[in-house]
Amino acid sequence: SERSILKLRLHPSLVKETLYEDIDRIRNLYIGKGFFDVEVEEPEIQLIDGKKYHITIKIKEGDRYKVDSVKIQNNDLYTNKELLAIGRRKEIKPGEYYDQEKVDFIKKNILDKYNDLGYIFANVEVNKLVNKDKKTVDIIFDINKGNIYYVDKINITGNYESRDSTIRRELRLAPGDLFRKEDLLRSQARLYRLGYYDMIGFDPNVKSDNEMDLTTQVNERFTGQMSIGAGYSQLTGLSFFASIKKGNFLGTGDTLGLSLSVGSKYRNNSINYLHKWAFHKPIDLGISVYDSYVDYTSFVATKLGFSPTFSYEFKEYWRTGVSFTAEKGEYKDILDTASVYIKQQAGKYTLYSVGWFINRNTINNPLLPTDGSDLTLSLKAGTGTRDFYKAVLTATKIIPDKIFYTDFVFSVKGTLGFVEKISKTIPLDELFFVGGDFTIRGFEWGRAGPVDADGNPAGAKREIILNYQLAHPISERFLWGYVFLDQGKGFDSGNPFSNIYNSVGAGLKIITPFAPIELYYGKVLNPPAGVSGSRIGFILGTFF
Repeated sequence: SERSILKLRLHPSLVKETLYEDIDRIRNLYIGKGFFDVEVEEPEIQLIDGKKYHITIKIKEGDRYKVDSVKIQNNDLYTNKELLAIGRRKEIKPGEYYDQEKVDFIKKNILDKYNDLGYIFANVEVNKLVNKDKKTVDIIFDINKGNIYYVDKINITGNYESRDSTIRRELRLAPGDLFRKEDLLRSQARLYRLGYYDMIGFDPNVKSDNEMDLTTQVNERFTGQMSIGAGYSQLTGLSFFASIKKGNFLGTGDTLGLSLSVGSKYRNNSINYLHKWAFHKPIDLGISVYDSYVDYTSFVATKLGFSPTFSYEFKEYWRTGVSFTAEKGEYKDILDTASVYIKQQAGKYTLYSVGWFINRNTINNPLLPTDGSDLTLSLKAGTGTRDFYKAVLTATKIIPDKIFYTDFVFSVKGTLGFVEKISKTIPLDELFFVGGDFTIRGFEWGRAGPVDADGNPAGAKREIILNYQLAHPISERFLWGYVFLDQGKGFDSGNPFSNIYNSVGAGLKIITPFAPIELYYGKVLNPPAGVSGSRIGFILGTFF
């Protein structure tokens, strides 16, 4: 069967133009499969009961033609093999039946390769020489590469908040550069990764035989969130809160966050700032200061600290960075009902930690990724009244359908992590709590790992997580649906692949002006005792 041959219509009125459009689709379908002599006769139309039309379309398929030869004309920049050998499923071989999809794919491959050399207006004409006696066809790709083009001026439009420099520094094209499609796509991906724009386009304008101006068009997203109010809960008691988070602060690309929360049992105050492109280099400098007090009824936890960060893009797609954290806190007023691990954390503590990461990210759009990969290795160690060393490796691959060329996107993510003490006690925040919206969906937070005697998450020294997801657009830039399989567990020792948990489910990803939102239903196939077998989840952000 073929996709979109006939448009689906429920009880349509008979329109002559529409009927003949459908007949042309039928004819083109047959020709595209090598039936060059196909005859589609005039439709026979009968009116039944004065209400319904019965339409008969007679088709004489004729013989199906095979490919005799494939040639390329006027190609002086590549070998024929580079242009024709593009994978077994799309390669045209003499002796096989003619297939228009393969022809179109090779034509696109030729155009892409010439575009990448600056021949942005290259054209490929496909000539088919049909031999009716032999029932064969010779396919000739005739290339007209046109002129090579260089970039002259670059204009920016649509940026009512972003400064021009915030956009220009992400572009991989500059005045005087060869106009390459690859650089254009990479520029678009880098701008999408900022998270400040929901639409990015480029409009080239030819100004001479080998120069063109480029207009970069952006449609900016809402990048600020502010909330203020009061609330009451059993955990926090009466509390008052105010918070503001502003991405693209003052149009610079920086991020500012400020949160103030005060209550009888609860306090959570923080301020953080991330400065992008410090010293006009691809350097990010960040600082975070935080102060919290939470009365969990069975214990009280306090925390005060600060953390500066530094990261540097040392190569296209690659970034590395370091962080330092100084923190002091206390676990106090611990009751007998508190978990064993909280009791082990009792008392005041100080902690000084250093972290390092390296990342390679080629994902084309962080909000709606359809291609690319993301690989991160992070190492961390800390000392003080508690100590630890820790490593986490995360790998993500986004795979578009390049077999049947549908709109399906397959995503896979794997995470491995371990943490150990040096000689004292591992801080609670450095343990792995597996289960929940960002690890194994269908579980409540932390319940896919060790629990105490009361069933409360205790944290794990090891984690293994595997996520698989198949997504398809419902409305391409607004709404996607997906199904998923998650596997993994948190554990302290032993075989990482034994007694692994599995969950399946389905969900929706909604792109709002403020942030992406995911709603999903997850079902755990082999839940541990005392754990619910299913859960409806809500994610403010995106899983992949």
